[in-house]
Amino acid sequence: MDSLSPPSDVPRWSKLPSDLLHVVFERLSFADFQRAKCVCPSWQSASTESSPNNQIPWMILFPEKGKDYCLLFNPEENNKKYRIQDLGVNFANSHCLAICGSWLFMRDPRYNLYIMNIFTRERIDLPTVESQVGMIKIERTTDDMFLVTPKEGIGYGYIQEDLRIDFPFFWIDKKTKDYFVTCYLEGRITVYAENGDNFWKQADLKIMGDMVYKDYKLYLYDYNRDVTVYDFSGDSPRKVFETQVNYDLLCTKGIPRRVYPGDVWDIKDTRLVVTVKGEFLRVKSIVKSDGDVWSFRIYKMDSSQSEWEKITSLGDEAILLDQQTTVLANAVEGIKRNSIYFSGIHHDHVYHRVWSEKDILNYSLDTHKTERPPPSFFSNIQSSDARWFVPN
Repeated sequence: MDSLSPPSDVPRWSKLPSDLLHVVFERLSFADFQRAKCVCPSWQSASTESSPNNQIPWMILFPEKGKDYCLLFNPEENNKKYRIQDLGVNFANSHCLAICGSWLFMRDPRYNLYIMNIFTRERIDLPTVESQVGMIKIERTTDDMFLVTPKEGIGYGYIQEDLRIDFPFFWIDKKTKDYFVTCYLEGRITVYAENGDNFWKQADLKIMGDMVYKDYKLYLYDYNRDVTVYDFSGDSPRKVFETQVNYDLLCTKGIPRRVYPGDVWDIKDTRLVVTVKGEFLRVKSIVKSDGDVWSFRIYKMDSSQSEWEKITSLGDEAILLDQQTTVLANAVEGIKRNSIYFSGIHHDHVYHRVWSEKDILNYSLDTHKTERPPPSFFSNIQSSDARWFVPN
């Protein structure tokens, strides 16, 4: 009788040493890493101690109302799309507030806040909006409305159906799951929560712009043109230092001039970006009033962390403006070096307006022109519903 067992001289892939598997896994793209860990139980076990060497940006398309799935687009795999399903009962009617890696900061229809990994479906519930400590008190009424009252007896309370959650931001460590979440609540207070918190804590700072988080420090840009750094490693946030940002200058017939409201050119947004080397950039987007011509100014914080230097080249990197990060452009075909990729959706945080150009664009710092990627790169994608992210 023939044996069903393989000959002893046939290599058994499940018996490969774990240290060898780690070396292989760390060289794989994100998609190949997900496939490799499904080969057998031993590979799955070894994958928990490894991370793919992924710097390739993906896109996520959020579902239409009533659908409990989303689509993921991997440009590395020739327009291949993945459907992610079983994301929870309320996901279809929830709103994504922010993205960090593979994690989404979500608000469901009842204003329950949570963060969720789009691939593993792991979910971390955040404190309820009613459980915040600060200047105002929020209570949910019997008819599912919100009663907002000042805690100090200053001003009047009011009842409303929705809550204002402005400037939502979060960061999470992909290995330890340590996280930091903050937002500007009801146009009055800045609240934040970290691992293990059962309530939102109030921070004595006002969020009026963009921010990034690194090593327990929050880098906050406001519209007084200041970048302030707060240390959150202690029991309460502490201001570390502050830098003043100069006016941006445009040129008319070669003569520098300031940009004023009502100009033909209008400053739309300023974003803070962390590079792959851990450096901090300030990226200001400027657009002609008719919305057809974009321009960008990029500044890097110097080594003393007190001044901003204007730079004209990103080298071999490209900025993903929505994700506030850079990637190595040579990591994937289709991503151009020395370019800025953005979704065309920008926010005016002063007047709370949103522009949507309904396109995925890239701005070349070499040619100073805005281009659309090749049609095959984003075929059949509704870009107004899409965002860049870097899976991990």
